[in-house]
Amino acid sequence: MMGYGSGDMSRPSFFEVAAADRLTQSLRPALQHILGTIAQHAPGLASLAQRSDELFYTMCCLLDRHYLQTHGASFAENFYCLKRVKILPNGREAALGPRDQTLAVLCLAGVPYLRSRLEAYYLETKQHMLDMQALGVEEEQTWMTSFRREYLRLYPYLAFAYEGMEYLHMLRYVMGTTNHFSPLTALVNQRVVRFSLADLMKKRVKSLNQGGSHASDLMSSSSQSIMEEKHAPGQSSLESAWEGLGRRNARSVARAPLMALIRRILGMCGRIGGFMADNAKWAVYVGVFLIRFLQWWYSPDNAQRQVRPKAAPPPPPKARRHPKGVRVPSAAENAHYAIEHE
Repeated sequence: MMGYGSGDMSRPSFFEVAAADRLTQSLRPALQHILGTIAQHAPGLASLAQRSDELFYTMCCLLDRHYLQTHGASFAENFYCLKRVKILPNGREAALGPRDQTLAVLCLAGVPYLRSRLEAYYLETKQHMLDMQALGVEEEQTWMTSFRREYLRLYPYLAFAYEGMEYLHMLRYVMGTTNHFSPLTALVNQRVVRFSLADLMKKRVKSLNQGGSHASDLMSSSSQSIMEEKHAPGQSSLESAWEGLGRRNARSVARAPLMALIRRILGMCGRIGGFMADNAKWAVYVGVFLIRFLQWWYSPDNAQRQVRPKAAPPPPPKARRHPKGVRVPSAAENAHYAIEHE
């Protein structure tokens, strides 16, 4: 049932794929809470809280696209050491191509965003209809009104049918009758498998060789451009090469500083974006810890937060002299006494 009985060690268990499938959606309430808190303290940024779904799924789209290009898996799948492969017509597995990566991004971010918008439109339309009935106002019979009524009538059945297909695929995956955890992966002929040791070694070798590839590409392009430079008849190849190099340098002197600056800025932005995307999993760890800590701190069971420092007690009243007691001499009397006994 878990993928071990059939001998296919690359087949992940139900709990692995279910956790990867739920990870991204579990981050959505956290982002909504953060944007809501920002909107309370900065009313000018309230539009971000209203567009939380668009912002969240845009981030998911960019993050999953980066991880699919670099790791062959989405962010959540890479978090659990899983990857995506394409199922060929002959039944073999192959790495994802650019078209397969685009289809995977649509399945991972596009379809969930569409479902969230359809659900939000259903709730808004239903609330609008209830408000109109409570006020006793009848809407005009237009095509939009008819569309809303049909949408309210058909959407629950469509949502039930889609969720039923998802649960059916989950049940079949648990029983071991299919390798597709969801109907979307079956639709695009993709499968989620575990990372193998060979995949980890290839990734390490690729990261080590990536630095030297840029220098080799630059040298090959420079040598090719010099060899392809045409020279005038009657001149030697060395003279024509020097003349072509001079003309090429003269043309590029004016635009070299600007182009170099643009390339440097773009390269720096790309490196920063790649670094942030590659280390997003650690941000998940820290974010989960902070959210759990804040939930505990603001919970009513937190005894540390309920303890309030008490105010300092007032000073005691000034003691009064007893009627039969000895009078305390004043400062002038003490000074006169000291002068007399010198």
